[in-house]
Amino acid sequence: MPSEGRPRDRILIVEDDRDIAELVATYLAREGLGAAIAGSAEEAILDCAELLPELLILDLGLPGADGLELLRYFRGRSTAPVIIVSARESDEDKVAGLGLGADDFVSKPFSPKVLSARVKAQLRRSGYARETLPRESDGGGNRLAFGHYVLDFDGRLLEREGERVPLSRREFELLAYLALNEGKTYAPVELYREVWGLEHGDLSTVAVHVQRVRRKIEDPGSPPRWLVTVPGAGYRFLRGGSP
Repeated sequence: MPSEGRPRDRILIVEDDRDIAELVATYLAREGLGAAIAGSAEEAILDCAELLPELLILDLGLPGADGLELLRYFRGRSTAPVIIVSARESDEDKVAGLGLGADDFVSKPFSPKVLSARVKAQLRRSGYARETLPRESDGGGNRLAFGHYVLDFDGRLLEREGERVPLSRREFELLAYLALNEGKTYAPVELYREVWGLEHGDLSTVAVHVQRVRRKIEDPGSPPRWLVTVPGAGYRFLRGGSP
């Protein structure tokens, strides 16, 4: 629940180790960020309804419902950034968390100072993505058409022949950034900086999100047409399709 005497709670820390949770909250308070603490997924669900957090710090190993279950629930109701902080370091856990819409993954043990910096970066990115995202107009407002698809920047959505294609906030930002810089190749580290707003972290996050976007815009069983891999260099978007 919200803590008295702190700035408005913008962040919800879901962590069953109270000492770790309070340490993180202390570091965030030093940055002027209020944080509430939930010790279980069940408690977090109640807090989410009351607080409407602007960012979630989530441990995966929770008593009762698993952290991934909570992430799935949260993503169905909010596009706010989620940072997973967990002792689970397997690729499967990272891919699962990122696949469900987490924005960052921090392994335990971690530096509270570094975590605070990542929190601030995510909050900046989520607050200013609309303003910093490059735009172009095709004559129909802030929209970009390719094939059967239309990217609507004002609505922050993707449509295929009038039907909305479900994209997470980060998936939309990744596709939009590449689409509006058509033909330019970006290394994963560049995309991590430009789209995630982070200088350092797990670059596999980029590859996971590229694959998720491809599953939604590319033809199954065929080589990527729009979102192309440049071996040894990174990724680029080709509005006219791959040659």
